[in-house]
This record gives sequence, structure tokens and C-alpha cells, in this order.
Amino acid sequence: MSSSKPTIAFFGATGGSGSTALAHALRDGHRCTALVRNPSRLREMLLIEHSVSAEIIDKSLDIHQGDARNYQDVCEALVSPISPTHLVSTIWTSLGVNPVFQLSLRNPLPLPAHSASITEDSMRAVFAAIDFLAIRNCITSTMNGTKPLIVIVSGTASKDVWGSVPWPWIFAPLYKWLLGAPHNEKMKMEDVVHKGVGEYLRAFVILRPAILTNSPERGHHSVRVGWLWGTKSEMRSEREKEPGPVVGWSIGRKDLGLWAYENVLKGDGDEWMGKCVSLCY
Repeated sequence: MSSSKPTIAFFGATGGSGSTALAHALRDGHRCTALVRNPSRLREMLLIEHSVSAEIIDKSLDIHQGDARNYQDVCEALVSPISPTHLVSTIWTSLGVNPVFQLSLRNPLPLPAHSASITEDSMRAVFAAIDFLAIRNCITSTMNGTKPLIVIVSGTASKDVWGSVPWPWIFAPLYKWLLGAPHNEKMKMEDVVHKGVGEYLRAFVILRPAILTNSPERGHHSVRVGWLWGTKSEMRSEREKEPGPVVGWSIGRKDLGLWAYENVLKGDGDEWMGKCVSLCY
């Protein structure tokens, strides 16, 4: 197995997009780690749903049991599985929680109280873990001498998208009314990521998929892609003119995971660094 392939830590590995990206990475020879609450569930998903062999799982994946909001648990997944004195090359996080219906005109689909801030809290835990590893174990960089790249699955409905949507005065308020709670939580997570670049991360790639479905995999070439620079400083650099977001109703979780692996996780992710990438069919 080649050690030149990026090592990847997965948070949210039992979700549809996370498990798909992880399965492709394992089959392609990457050494990976995953922090999950239920290790047997992840193993079963990889074996049955993604047809990853037990031999590959045992050889290439280190599964850690714990809570992604606990920085001490997160530490275990951030250490490179091939070099215990280094951080992993890439961090993937697709954590999230489904809203629950309630009889309320103001907020019909709130997030469950026990995990309403999981995406923001888990991102803060990643940075706390990086701090802890640096202070306690002198682990400060990846095997290439850089900080890790982070790839996060966020939400599609940023304010930049609505200018491209037909009748935005109808759809924007409707979306915010129904899905405002999960959207706001994802935006808080993005804010944490932006502030962590430089100190904790070498760069970020923010994926903003359309509404996620469990549709069968169509292939990553079926995915339409647009993007915006993630920060004003990147926009001012004029390295590349942003084409803007694409607009669509949905994308399958499996195709999101496949696209992310083929275009970002598989290599160094340079093409997409610093970008907020919109994805849909």
C-alpha cells in the first residue's frame, strides 16, 4: 500500500455521503480513521451496503468509538494511522442531525435539543483536539509538513444562492421557514472553519449540496457543480474568477460522497481549496 496517498479522518462516516466517500477511499488504498458512536454499524455498512471486503477494512481503517463533540475522542481519529507523530492529511466531516416536526407556525422543523449544535460543537472539538495534540504530544503537522485540509458538508442555501433561483421572494422565505434551523447551524459551522484556517488548517473545501436524497448512485459525472470563493481575501486574490453557484433541487448522498472522493479526497484537493462548492443534479 502506498504511503503517498493522503490519510483521511472521517467524522460522520455512518451517513450516506460519508460512508460512500470512505468506501471509495478504502478500496483505492487510502489509510483512514473514523470516529463513530457505533463501530459495528459502520463495519456492517461498509461490508453490506458498499461491498468493502473485511480484509480491506481490517487493513486500512482504524475505527474509534466516541463522541465527535469530545475533543479527547477526536484526538484519536486525527492522528495519522501510518505515522503516530503526525496528523492526518485530510479531515472529512459530514455530521448533521435531522430536524423533527412540531406543531408550530414559527418553527415547524426544529433540531432536537440534545444535538442541535452538533456541527458547530464538533468543529470546535476538532480545533481543540489539534491544540491538545500539539501541546501534549508535540504533534503539529501532517507527514508533508503542512496543516490538514478540511472538507465539510454544509447546506446549500447561502445568501449567494438565492440570486440565481427563480422567484427567490417565494422560495427563500419558504426554505428558511421550513429548514432554517439546520441551515443556521451549518452556517455557524462554516464561520468556525473560516476562523481556523491558518492556525489549525492549511485550507478548507466547503460542499454545499442541494437537498440530499437516498437515490441510487448515478455517477459523479451526473453532478452539476458551481462554486464561490469562501472568503473575501480569496476573492480579492483574483487567482480564478468564481462562476457562481448552480441551482437544483436535489442530489443523492451516494453521488455527493463519490464526487467528493473523486475530486477532492483522492488527491491533494488543490483545485477546490478555499471554495464553497454547490452540487446538484
